[in-house]
Amino acid sequence: MGTGTGVRRAGAAGLRRVRSFLGRMRRKYRAGRMLLRELRKLLRKERQWPVALRMRRPRWWLKGFLSRSSVLYDLDHNEHGKYVSDLQRVFRTKRMVNPRLQDVINNKFTTHLLLRAMDVRSPELLGLYSRGAVHPFPADDQIHLSTYLTSLPVGETVFFKVLAGAEGKNIFALTRTSADAMRVNGEVLPIADAIGLLRRQDRPFIIERGLEQHAAVSALFPSSVNTVRALTMLDVNNNNEPFIALAVQRIGCRRSAPSDNWSRGGLSARIDLDTGRLTRATRLPDSNVKEWFETHPDTGAQIAGVVLPHWEETRALILHSARVLSFMEYVGWDIVIGPDGPLVLEANINTGVNVLQSHQPLFTDPRVRAFYAQRGVRTELSDEPPPVAIEEPV
Repeated sequence: MGTGTGVRRAGAAGLRRVRSFLGRMRRKYRAGRMLLRELRKLLRKERQWPVALRMRRPRWWLKGFLSRSSVLYDLDHNEHGKYVSDLQRVFRTKRMVNPRLQDVINNKFTTHLLLRAMDVRSPELLGLYSRGAVHPFPADDQIHLSTYLTSLPVGETVFFKVLAGAEGKNIFALTRTSADAMRVNGEVLPIADAIGLLRRQDRPFIIERGLEQHAAVSALFPSSVNTVRALTMLDVNNNNEPFIALAVQRIGCRRSAPSDNWSRGGLSARIDLDTGRLTRATRLPDSNVKEWFETHPDTGAQIAGVVLPHWEETRALILHSARVLSFMEYVGWDIVIGPDGPLVLEANINTGVNVLQSHQPLFTDPRVRAFYAQRGVRTELSDEPPPVAIEEPV
């Protein structure tokens, strides 16, 4: 009897070891697949920069920077250790927040619900579109897309935004211009064509009421909604109090309209956090030369020196949002400054590191270094001892 029990125990222990081994192998396999997927993304971004081969910067690849980033940060003349690299951005900074929590704000629909529940001022959510039908809020029915669009008043603007996605993709700005026409992303179409365009989309969209931006912000470039992008994180040496690491004013241009998106060719100007004053603007380089603009390259509108309206309220809204969503820990906020004050347009895990670092390297702030070091993102400048380690998100 004892021998049989011993055999069973040994067999169970052996089975546990096999299961443990298989579990480790599965985790390593998943990690390897993720590594290859992210490396392919970086390679794709490197190839997408439309320059001659001689303009590539392979010396910076070994340091973790894409060729375009090395131009954007002027690494030939600046200390690369001050900058969060592309490798760190892809493999570490996108994992600052627990993945299960990331799902909440990666979805624009749940982001809307969360912001409203937390009393954060945000745009009006009009409805949700899926499979040819609109569910208008707060109604309890669905109507055909054609009925919804033809019922919009002339002059009314709404935004159809795909539930998940970044970089200003899959956004349709629709304005009813007449009884039988609509302006879609700046192009006037027969209303039947506008309906057909949306019906061809195979993903759900949220529908937001069009926003009016402050005249001073609109003057930067009137054909796009120009948003503030602010990065918040926690001061791990000061009771995890949220702080703004950097903030920029994004500004649309002809090639990015109707969005102000940086990756689509938009501009950005750093915001002085104390005064709300803008510096000169820049954009992703088209060649191996980084451009700076005191005035807008398309319209001539003044950029450098402009003071944003409602800046004190805007800064307070950003910090309030970071506090009530402190469980997110690391967020890129998109803020619209309207005639009556600011609103939170979106919250992003994809924080736009390069649009921020195009003006100032993140690692120069010791609070940023401490936050990153606690989460395994280190730099040669991190000479102070890191804070107490925390558990990695699972």
